[in-house]
Amino acid sequence: MPRQATEDQSKLLTDMRTRVESAAAEIDRLTTELTAREEWIDDLETILDVVLGLLDPPVVVVGDDRRIRALSRGAVARLTGDAVVGKALSSVLPEDVFDVFEARLATAASGSDGDAVLAEPESKPLDLQRLPGGGAVVVFGAG
Repeated sequence: MPRQATEDQSKLLTDMRTRVESAAAEIDRLTTELTAREEWIDDLETILDVVLGLLDPPVVVVGDDRRIRALSRGAVARLTGDAVVGKALSSVLPEDVFDVFEARLATAASGSDGDAVLAEPESKPLDLQRLPGGGAVVVFGAG
């Protein structure tokens, strides 16, 4: 009986080792994939920063919390207040323009086209494209 128990324990230990090695290999694969994705995200963020830094039109990327995530050179020059990353969009837009932004974002969320123009003739056009995470890319300027 002790010999049988030892063989059973040995087999169990071998099976457990195989599973641990398989899990470790899967963790290594996932870690490599995650690292590659993080590098890809870093590259895309850098590209976005470079492109926005070259744009004269006021373009603002807004998160789902309505805070500025990124903005173009033109946005920094033309928006009111201290337009900086992390600041609430409502603090750098006139109230009527922010209200239109909110309305357009709601319209885009309902499934209709995200591009829009402000209805008031004295207002500047506002083009909006909703992002999958709930934020938006907003372009302000003459249409």
